[in-house]
Amino acid sequence: MDHIEEAVACALSPTADPALKQQATQYCEQVKASPDGWQSCLTLYIREPKSTPETRMFCLQVVEEVLMTRTNTLDETRLNYFRQTFMDYIQREFVNNGVDNTLSSEPSYLKNKFAHAVALLFRQTYMKSWTTFFSDMLSLITPLPQSTGKSNMKMVDLFLRILMSIDEEVVNTLISRTSSKEENTLNINIKDRMREQDVPTLANVWYELLAEYKDRSLDFAEMLLRIVGVYVAWIDISLIVNERFVTLIYSFLLTTSIRNAAADCLTDIIKKGMKPLDKLQLIGILGIVDVLQQLDISSDSEFREKIARLVNNLGLQLCQIWNDTNPQSNSNYPPTANPTAYTHISQLVPILLQFLRDEDNNVTEAVFGFLREILNIFKVIKKTTGSLPQEQKVLLRQILESIVMKMKYGEDMDWVCDSIGDDEMLDFLEMRRELKRFYDQIATLSASLTTTFLHSAVTSTLTTFVNEKATGSAGSSDWRDLELALYLLYLYGEAIKGVPQFAVGAPTVAPLTPLGECLFEMCKSGVSAYPHPSVSANFFEIACRYANFFEIRPDCIPEVLEAFVDARGLHHPISANRTRAWYLFWRFSKDLKLKLTPYLQTVLNSIQDVLTVEASLPGALNPGFDLSTFKDQVFETKTYLFEAVGLLISQECIPAQQQFEYLTVVVSPFLSEIQKIVAGSPSYRDLELVWTLHHRLMALGSIAKGFPDMLGNKKVAANAAATGAGPCSQIFKQVAEITLVALETLSRFEVIRSASRFTFGRLINCLGQDVQPYLPTLITGLLQECSVMELVEFLPFMGQVAHKFKATIMSILNGLFFPLVQKVFFFLNQVPNGTDEAMALVELRKSYLTFLMGLFSSELENVLITDLNGQHLGLILQSVLHYAQDLSDIPVSRMAFGILLKAVNSWGSQGDDGGGDGTGEKLEAPGFYQFMYEHILRITFEVPMKPNFDLQDGQSVLVLGEIAGLQKAIALKQGDTFLSYLSQVYLPSIHCPPELAQEYIQALQQLDAKQFKKYFQVRVSLLSSAGWIQKGVEQRGKADLTCR
Repeated sequence: MDHIEEAVACALSPTADPALKQQATQYCEQVKASPDGWQSCLTLYIREPKSTPETRMFCLQVVEEVLMTRTNTLDETRLNYFRQTFMDYIQREFVNNGVDNTLSSEPSYLKNKFAHAVALLFRQTYMKSWTTFFSDMLSLITPLPQSTGKSNMKMVDLFLRILMSIDEEVVNTLISRTSSKEENTLNINIKDRMREQDVPTLANVWYELLAEYKDRSLDFAEMLLRIVGVYVAWIDISLIVNERFVTLIYSFLLTTSIRNAAADCLTDIIKKGMKPLDKLQLIGILGIVDVLQQLDISSDSEFREKIARLVNNLGLQLCQIWNDTNPQSNSNYPPTANPTAYTHISQLVPILLQFLRDEDNNVTEAVFGFLREILNIFKVIKKTTGSLPQEQKVLLRQILESIVMKMKYGEDMDWVCDSIGDDEMLDFLEMRRELKRFYDQIATLSASLTTTFLHSAVTSTLTTFVNEKATGSAGSSDWRDLELALYLLYLYGEAIKGVPQFAVGAPTVAPLTPLGECLFEMCKSGVSAYPHPSVSANFFEIACRYANFFEIRPDCIPEVLEAFVDARGLHHPISANRTRAWYLFWRFSKDLKLKLTPYLQTVLNSIQDVLTVEASLPGALNPGFDLSTFKDQVFETKTYLFEAVGLLISQECIPAQQQFEYLTVVVSPFLSEIQKIVAGSPSYRDLELVWTLHHRLMALGSIAKGFPDMLGNKKVAANAAATGAGPCSQIFKQVAEITLVALETLSRFEVIRSASRFTFGRLINCLGQDVQPYLPTLITGLLQECSVMELVEFLPFMGQVAHKFKATIMSILNGLFFPLVQKVFFFLNQVPNGTDEAMALVELRKSYLTFLMGLFSSELENVLITDLNGQHLGLILQSVLHYAQDLSDIPVSRMAFGILLKAVNSWGSQGDDGGGDGTGEKLEAPGFYQFMYEHILRITFEVPMKPNFDLQDGQSVLVLGEIAGLQKAIALKQGDTFLSYLSQVYLPSIHCPPELAQEYIQALQQLDAKQFKKYFQVRVSLLSSAGWIQKGVEQRGKADLTCR
């Protein structure tokens, strides 16, 4: 035992020699693992004089491990030894040395650990050798000779800890255990015996101890209430819910230091699982509502939260009873049960409303569950009766008022646009979101009630503001009231069903709806000028949400625009408000661009100073700083503002010359600045200049993004064909030229390549065919030093070019195609270094196949078979074939089969004799005929037969559909030649039975594409289960083509 003490001390010492410490730890583990180590530890734990607390804690850990995990090594003799040793120790430590009103000097953690060990022994012996466990323990609680009739406090302390440990080990279903079926059965049997034999006595002892310790030790009384709460879930409820016990518990609600525990105990009683009628009777007996109405809970927020949780659980139980006894769903209950449950709910609602309005958010949130269920009951009532009765409408109005009141910012809170890092604000906003869900539920239950309330709340608040402004005291309004009114107005658009209506009847002459009136009052009240950032922020959000309102009331647009362009919006002194306004102005402009044309000159003059770019980097850059990974969120948001300017300038109703003048004013400063930067040829040491250049290019691209698509918009294309490209195209050509200069000079910087690609992606729409001369230089510059992810983004750009220009881009695409493919293959053939690179290569694979698919969709597939690229067709087809067979990525496999289908449809009619499809319009695809028979046909049978092809997977079924379509396409293109090859060569070569081969040929020949897909899916399952086909495919090797 001395060695154990020394080893524990050394293992826990922070100053011990590491080698000795390791030896000590190993020795302690050996003691734990040894068959008789627990005996030494038990002896050491109870020894007098006592060892150190650390050593005794270790000893108890060893004892616990034996009682928990090595019970099979404990025979009856050893269990009796445990029992006798424990009882002797308890007698010595907690009884013989007992002194009235004192506790054991043992540290609490040691008492808890010992109590847990006793509970583990109880679990092993209660059903066999120690059936008198509780009577033995209770006999030690009896008053000591010197205690004048009081119980033994030391022993009570230990016994209560043992009871809590028994709950943890045997009873509590909320505690996760890895128990076997036998252990679960043992726990059930223990509970059954306790209920039958000992629980009535225990309940009586609990009552007597509560009555004693309410005056002697409130800590013990609190622990007793906790024990009652955990045990009441599975014992006879009448042992606790009786007049003397409930009266005693209620009395604790009046004692400040213990009333929280009493509230928790009552909550546990309410939550006890019972049949609906029994639970309803229990609630009637408890009479909790009457008790709560007598309590003064105003001064203690923690107690209010406890009571709120009690009310919430009581309400949930009542709502469940109401649902269970609802005659519409269950007629097995007495007709009085459902109304009685609702009566209890109605009595509880005033307390619910009180907690909903509570200043403490935790109290409010504690009753959300009850509130949710009440609204669900109202929903059932409405569904049953067709409409809500007046009684429920009154309650609904009260609930709505309480919810809205709680949505208001507290007196000690201030609004911030960006609440990240402010925990109090985040908690409030989360609560607001939950309250909004209730608001939406109420709006669904009664749209008219919600609308009436909204109209009253918003207009009265705005009227008060207007009146105060008229008297020169506009600032006296509380920003919280204005913010709440605007917030409600904003929410209304989500709460109501369908498209918001702003006018009754024809919009131009009809009166406004309540929502329309609220919006009109908001615009005309001047509330956006209120000197608090929350008000203007909500104002802009509302203007964007209900942008259609301004279609019928354009007279309100000037007030909104004025607010947008001054210090309330785009010039706001607070960065978060300002950047949000940039985005919202883009939305407002996009939705109402035609209505804003009369104000364009004023708007541009007002925001000219905002149309600048500020690019800054962190003060101290690390040597390995990567500019391409740096994000400038402020600038990224500002690009919306540049796009909005492009939207407004490019309206068709604005004369071309005037558009040119507006665009010149906006774009020229950027062109000049870019020219200066490029002339200086910044190096890697001039990252801020490079970053500034990137921003300016992105700004120009964003402006161009606002302009209409010359090729996609028929009206714009027709105007351009009739009148020429227009003066604005001259400016965009300058943008294209300066972008290429920047790219050629600084192509070594990824951010410049990225910005150039972005800008040209937008210039394609602005310039149409006029952009083509710039594309070879652009593409060459982008490909020179591109990364994998750049290539992933570049391939969709090329797809966009192909889609836009189709045949007219063929000559350019012809020269650029294979160098681009080589770049793709270069990266795909690399071994990824880490997860990020592996994911990037997966994305590149998808982009590559998407690009090829896009060429076929744009009717540009002949670029693969020109004199320049035709020699590489086999390589490209092999790459597609490879991905079609790779089942590690099913969506990619499906995409590859889709490309092969496109190829067959384009070139599948060709034979060795050339000539295309007979029209003379299609080029010969060199080697495709042989490739189709040797490889494409082969994999249409091989892939579905692979062991990892999952026929139960939805994506795999889609691949199967592509394969069936591919076979059908070959049959349509090649006709009898293909069918003869299948029947005479291929199917026999894979050992397909003649009768099945004949059936398959007939299906392929006679069924349409849709029918054949269904047939193919059914047959694949049969073919896959037949081992002969897999063996035949493996043995076949290269197909013999001589039978054509």
